[in-house]
Order: sequence, then C-alpha cells, then structure tokens
Amino acid sequence: MNKVLIYLGTSNLKEKVIEDVFKQIGIEINYIDDDDLENTLEKLLELPRKEGEKGKREPFMFIDGDNVDEIKNLESILRDNNVKIERKAVKTKNNISWTLRALMDEVDEEFEYFELRDHLYNLIMHPDKEKLKKDPDYLKLMSMAFSLLEDQNVGKDILEIAIKSIENFKN
Repeated sequence: MNKVLIYLGTSNLKEKVIEDVFKQIGIEINYIDDDDLENTLEKLLELPRKEGEKGKREPFMFIDGDNVDEIKNLESILRDNNVKIERKAVKTKNNISWTLRALMDEVDEEFEYFELRDHLYNLIMHPDKEKLKKDPDYLKLMSMAFSLLEDQNVGKDILEIAIKSIENFKN
C-alpha cells in the first residue's frame, strides 16, 4: 500500500489517532477536503501533504494499493483504534482518473444501497411473529421481501418500497 487519502468530513475523527495508526503500520497519509472535490484521484495522490480540515460530506478514505491482506490489516487496526470511516474506495484503473466528487458520489450511492439491504434483512429476520401466524398476506409480504435480497440486481427504489410495505403493514 503506497498512500491513503483521508477526507475528515463531518466526523469527529481525531487527527492524532489517525496519525498514530498510520505511523504504526508505516503508511503515508494525506488529507483531502472540500477544496479537492474537483481534482482527480491521480492528482490528489501527487499533492504535497496538508493538514486535515472538516468538510460537508461523510468521512471518506481512498487507498492507493490493492493488497487484500494489507487492506484487511488496515481495517482491523482502524477498528481496534475506534477510527470509523465507513465510506472507502481502493484505487483501480478506472477510478484513478475520476474526480474526488464523482468517486465519493459513487461510494455514497453504494453505501446507501447496502444500508437499505441491511435494513430490509433486519426487518425480515425480526418479523412480527403474531402477524406471521395470523395473517397470510404478511407472510407473503415477508417471503417476497426475502426473495428481493436474493436478487443482487434489485434497485434502491424496490428496496425502499419493500421496507415501507413491511413497516406500514396493517392487520
């Protein structure tokens, strides 16, 4: 792993903790902020180091490397040090030429999609047991929702409809 770019965003992440974590594993970091949103990732990786500033978006981390074991190790160390950055991307041949804004938008979309899937999964795994016993329509709804999770191509809009249908189900 060559370098990691960190966007502090709206978080309460402590730079000192971040610095210590990355020093511990010998990875160079650089901070990026709202002024960098229109720069490409390629350009951002070449810029000189600057201090972290808050921003208007969720925290984000861009990893210049593709070694799966190193990335897993980094994730583990960050978790052990209570550094929570949920939105992340790894450098690819395609995204290196993207602007920071475009990549962050893409990661936000994916993050929201998987949050919806997780929410629907939790609803299915914790159904209203009385309704399951008494109402065949509720059982059918839960079965249909479960089948949605088996389809990796189901859209956000369908997931949202399924969630609302379960949450608003009346007897």
